[in-house]
Amino acid sequence: MKWQDYASEIKEVLGLEGSPVAITYSMELPSKAASGKHRVCNAFIQARDGKVIDLTASTSACGGGTWHLGLGERPKGEGDKAMKEFLVKGEKLFCSIAALHRMQYLTAPPPLGLAEHVVLSPLEKAEFEPDVVLFICNALQACRLVTLDGYETGIPPKLEMCGSTCHQAVAYPVVTGELSVSLMDYTSRKIKGYKPEDLLVSIPYHRFHGVMRSLDGCTAGRAKFEITQSFRRSISPEALRDFED
Repeated sequence: MKWQDYASEIKEVLGLEGSPVAITYSMELPSKAASGKHRVCNAFIQARDGKVIDLTASTSACGGGTWHLGLGERPKGEGDKAMKEFLVKGEKLFCSIAALHRMQYLTAPPPLGLAEHVVLSPLEKAEFEPDVVLFICNALQACRLVTLDGYETGIPPKLEMCGSTCHQAVAYPVVTGELSVSLMDYTSRKIKGYKPEDLLVSIPYHRFHGVMRSLDGCTAGRAKFEITQSFRRSISPEALRDFED
């Protein structure tokens, strides 16, 4: 399984803490998964640290996460009212329900009805081919991943850095096929296990092959940085020192 072979290589090159996380929308149960209910944001950390998490409509512990992953309909009636009140008056992430509506209207929709299971696994243990490979990483590692993603094509990512963490990190790349860089929503960042410097990079698996092919050719991977002679002649000695130090 190619994705399992990718795991140790990308971990070594980037110096990751833990594993990249394989995220797969599946109609099948994984053969092994941790028991109990899980919040999506916690599941990222658990999978990075070695567990297999199977999120379904019944095992997702967060109603918002269930909806954003496409595992269930958006809450209605009292549930919808409670969610809006919590986001505006509890979490205080929006000043009004109009601002909340505007954000949701202008972002990609959830992948409703896509599958019954969203399986999160360490990449090296993933039983199913990933739809997305997610990294919990620092800014330098994120910079390298984004650079490696664009090395072959030169096409910049189209980011959607708003909404819930599960929307940004899972739903958006699944629905659009775009790489996602997420600072996470402010409430999620408080979950035990996340560091102030952590952010999330989610790469659709069909793009991840290009990242792996780019490792040897790009300096964001393993390639050696070189100052060409023509460039050396074109800049001042002071500017040159910035590259050589």
